Amino acid sequence: MDASSRKAARGEAVGAMLWGVQLAAVAVAARDVPPLLQATLTSTASLLLLWLWTRWRHIAVFAQDATLTPGMGLGLLFSVRLALLYLAVPHVGAAATVEFSAGAVLLQAALRRGPRAWPALLAGVLVLLVLSAVLPLPGLALAACAALAWVAQQRLLRDPRLIDCAGEQFVFYQLIGAAVTLPVASVVAGENWLVHPGATAWWALAAQVACCVLALALLWIAPRDGVRQGTLPALLPLAAGAALLLQSLLENAAPWACWAGLALLVPGALWLQLGLRDAGARAWG
Repeated sequence: MDASSRKAARGEAVGAMLWGVQLAAVAVAARDVPPLLQATLTSTASLLLLWLWTRWRHIAVFAQDATLTPGMGLGLLFSVRLALLYLAVPHVGAAATVEFSAGAVLLQAALRRGPRAWPALLAGVLVLLVLSAVLPLPGLALAACAALAWVAQQRLLRDPRLIDCAGEQFVFYQLIGAAVTLPVASVVAGENWLVHPGATAWWALAAQVACCVLALALLWIAPRDGVRQGTLPALLPLAAGAALLLQSLLENAAPWACWAGLALLVPGALWLQLGLRDAGARAWG
């Protein structure tokens, strides 16, 4: 692995943990601010900050090219996934939301890899079963649907029109989609916008914006010459571990099922990642 690949891998690892931290902050702010309103504030503030950064660096992100149509689809899927994750957190907590979504992604990836990925397949199934045994199913169903949106987003990224798309464009497509659709979803859901967050909620909202901006930058802008999100199977436990640790520190102790789910995610994700690495080695061998 060359220096640029190592830098991209470190950025992806930090980005994965930031997503876990962001959902833990969602749980903290949920006492004062409805979930879809939180997602609206986070995505809109993140979009403004990244727009200011690109203006400062003189980076063009609004070019009318062939990426517009698939980019709009990317923004829609991102907003759907963000909304589902934010809605799931108040029901089952940050850790279970990340783990159940990660388990569904792991299961789908293992099915695509075939018989050799059966340990990862088993780990994904066990994560879903363990969490389903002790946590409310409606919240877990939202997390599972978020995983489906993530899988659809990954498939859309294979569109040939997105091959030459710059990282900044990827980020803006996602954030613009969220900033346009999430306020409408919040109003349709009947959320109260006349809220009065306390100091803790304001700090949690600020943490969400910071995590969103940094994670998107690390996952999409920084690895310019690498495969974006290429090592994600191995990063699933990092996001789940960050969410679980913060939930245990900031709120009540997480259910035992969350610790069991994390213990199952680690070997399953590593097995899948090693399988992908071996396949790549055989292709180049």
